[in-house]
Amino acid sequence: MKVKDIFGKAKSFWQGLTPGRRSALVAVTLAALLAAGFLVQWLVRPQYAPLFTNMQQQDAAAVTAKLKEMKVPYRLTGDGTTIEVPKDQIYQLRLDLASAGVLNNGQGFELFDQNKLGMTDFERNLDYQRALQEELRRTIVTLDEVEDARVHLVIPQPSVFLQQQQPPSAAVVLKLKPLARLKPEQVKGIMELIAASVPGLKLENIRVIDMYGNVLSDGVADSANAPLSQKQQTQMEIKRQFEKDLEQRLQSMLTQILGPGKAVAMVTADLNFDQQEINQTTWGKQGALRSEEIKTEQGTSNGGAGGVAGTAGNNGPGYPAVNPANGNYNTSDTVHNYELDKTDTHTIVAPGQVRRLSTAVAVNGPVNAALNNQIQQIVSAAVGYQPARGDQITVTSLAFDNSLQQQMAADMAAQQQRQQRLRQYLLWGGVGLVSLALLVTLIVMILRRRRQAALEEQMAAAALPDGVPVEPLVVEPVEPVEPADLEKQRQEAQRKAKLEQLQEIIRQRPEDVALLLKAWLAED
Repeated sequence: MKVKDIFGKAKSFWQGLTPGRRSALVAVTLAALLAAGFLVQWLVRPQYAPLFTNMQQQDAAAVTAKLKEMKVPYRLTGDGTTIEVPKDQIYQLRLDLASAGVLNNGQGFELFDQNKLGMTDFERNLDYQRALQEELRRTIVTLDEVEDARVHLVIPQPSVFLQQQQPPSAAVVLKLKPLARLKPEQVKGIMELIAASVPGLKLENIRVIDMYGNVLSDGVADSANAPLSQKQQTQMEIKRQFEKDLEQRLQSMLTQILGPGKAVAMVTADLNFDQQEINQTTWGKQGALRSEEIKTEQGTSNGGAGGVAGTAGNNGPGYPAVNPANGNYNTSDTVHNYELDKTDTHTIVAPGQVRRLSTAVAVNGPVNAALNNQIQQIVSAAVGYQPARGDQITVTSLAFDNSLQQQMAADMAAQQQRQQRLRQYLLWGGVGLVSLALLVTLIVMILRRRRQAALEEQMAAAALPDGVPVEPLVVEPVEPVEPADLEKQRQEAQRKAKLEQLQEIIRQRPEDVALLLKAWLAED
């Protein structure tokens, strides 16, 4: 098919449309082209990913200057602390920037790659200390929880006098990743690494702190010298679980009262894990009467001067005086036996009793005296405050540092925005593809309808006697023919011509004829 024929058919198709269909076709075509353009732009647009995050201003300026020199597109996010570059170039760019020495992260033992003439021992020792600090920093940041670190070593100069020799010490500052937390064994591993790298450095002379100033090395050196037994570890877990339950209850209550993120509660409990067994015996004043014994004796005395047994001088309790007139006597003795009132108490005190509780509550923002008093009373009732055992409660108002939460919220918002933009692009691309498919379907249907109509016209023209030009039939007069026979021959020739024309149409366009026959059968 020639180009002129295509343009001619398109022109005839356009002219055959009504104004309403023309407007709809133009709108659908523009929408499809616009959606296709957005889809192509989104597909060919480079995907950006962070090259470096949380950079200092000087480092960020040096990196962006080098990227401009290398003619690499980049974007600044996170208030200029994060640099994003095309995702497929991240690793190569990091290697190029590292080899170019753009990042001022310090140098390790590569400081000694170039020999410097005229160096003093002090300069050589200082370079060694700088290189060792950088090598230790590079090793520490390989931990998944650590984002960045700085190592400070204090290595005294050797002295000929042992009394003046000072032990080396070290300090490590860790910047942890968001929501990351180091375990005690990880802190101990960092300390062991530094102690093994510096001769004469002991664990008790190493301090490890995080970016908030929390000392992470407290108790680690002592625990390294005296490993905890299984019983001690269980006791520590019980203590921490008890404190955690109290903290969660306090935090939930303070959140309901002051709002989310307005207060932080911490509880320190001193638990007594000593198991005590108490045996106690208590004696009463008098018990129940168990038995009674009464003895009675009567008799007549012979009246001697010395008297007989039972006189006033010899009688004990329960022996009345002898009647001196007639010499008769009467004695009685009574013995009472009582049950002893005895109480035995056997008590076993279970371990884990609370000796003392210390509770600290920090409230964000200023708090007046009335609210401070109310919070203190509520916290006292919640933790079971007992002044007799030395419990403490402290409520302080401070301004919280929410920069990390704000950064996380901003990152989440940016990610949601990117996802929403991606969904919007996909929706536009889908709408464009559907519109394009509808447009193509509409054009195909219209062209097919036109071809079907043209075929019907041709078939109708072929079926009419006067519609198809028939070549004149030449009959040589051999013998006289009757007029009736001549008419029959003419009709037979015309019928044969029509059949030949229909066969030619069927041979050239078999599919269209089949569709037409199906349409006729469906109409019937």
